[in-house]
Amino acid sequence: MNDDVQVLALVLVALTIWGWIAFRRWLLKPLAVKAPTAAATIRPNEITELLADHGFEVTHGKRKVNIAVRVDGKELGSSLFVDYFARKDGRIYVVKVAKSRMPVDLNVGSAVREKLLPYALLYDDTAGVLYVDPKSRQVFQIRFELEL
Repeated sequence: MNDDVQVLALVLVALTIWGWIAFRRWLLKPLAVKAPTAAATIRPNEITELLADHGFEVTHGKRKVNIAVRVDGKELGSSLFVDYFARKDGRIYVVKVAKSRMPVDLNVGSAVREKLLPYALLYDDTAGVLYVDPKSRQVFQIRFELEL
C-alpha cells in the first residue's frame, strides 16, 4: 500500500506542476484582439460610397480604443480612433480617413509608419490599413511587413 500512495502522490505532484505551468503560460499570453467581423448597419455617406466604389464593404463604424500609458509609474490616458472597418475578398481592413489639417504624406515611408502603423498592429486579424482621401476620391491600401 505504501508504494501505491507514493505513486499517487508523485502523479498528483506532476499534474499540479503541469497545471501551474499551463496556467502561467495562458496568463502571460498577450490577448489576441480581433477586429469586428459581423456586419453592422452603417448609414451610407461619402466615405462608405467611395469604399464601395473601390470594392470594399464597410462592416463597422467608428471605434475608440483606450490605451493606458505609463511613464515612470505615472499613468497617462490616450486613445486611438478607427474610422471604419471594411471587408474585401474575405479580408478585414482598418480604415482611416484623411484629414485636411493632418494629411499623411504617402510618398514618405516614415510618415506613413508614424501615422498608420499603430492601426495595422492594433488588431491581429486585419490585412492592413485603408487610407481614404475623400478630396482626391482615392483609397490607398497599406500593408506593413516587419523584419525582426
